[in-house]
Amino acid sequence: IILDHGGTVDKFIGDAVMAFWGAPLDDPEHALHGVESAIEVLKAMDRLQPKFESMGAPGLSLRIGLHSGPAIVGNMGSDLRFNYTAVGDTVNLAARLEGANKAYGTGTLFTAATVEGLQGRVAVRRVDRVKVKGKHQAVDVFTACDDTELIALSDQAWTAWEARDWAGARAVWQDIVQRYPQDKVARNFIQRMDEMLAEGEPTTWDASIALEKL
Repeated sequence: IILDHGGTVDKFIGDAVMAFWGAPLDDPEHALHGVESAIEVLKAMDRLQPKFESMGAPGLSLRIGLHSGPAIVGNMGSDLRFNYTAVGDTVNLAARLEGANKAYGTGTLFTAATVEGLQGRVAVRRVDRVKVKGKHQAVDVFTACDDTELIALSDQAWTAWEARDWAGARAVWQDIVQRYPQDKVARNFIQRMDEMLAEGEPTTWDASIALEKL
């Protein structure tokens, strides 16, 4: 699927796959192709579930993190050992978002930089604002979503959350939980708000959470 969408399969790391777009050949639509690949991979995983179940591995799942930005790409290493790969903060953030999916119950997580490259051609749901360890600037993260109602409710909840309207945010997130009982994003925010307000209303506020706390 990655190759069909013009991606470069970099390496396999245990049970993970690392891939990138835009090298060795330029790809102006790298964000779109990356997200389309992620969606297709998840659909393929769903189709394979009956086979996995017959092999004794029911409910096998995967997570995908994507970020768009600069990276150093080329043959890395020495005369004794080298490989063609990509390195840099962009790669590190994508890898961290892959793991963060587990906390949110999502299959994909990607940054606002990637969303900007989509130009509205893929529907996305706002998930959170996160800070990567060692970085002071938070980034907004999203997930692919084709449910317009859930997208609208999530935007409404986030607007209230960002404005410190705790009651308004709670009401919308509780509405989401009622309509979508399995939604982990809303449940996480309700728990996060309870824990935060139990210590008193924060004096400083940027609506974000450190990734390592997820």
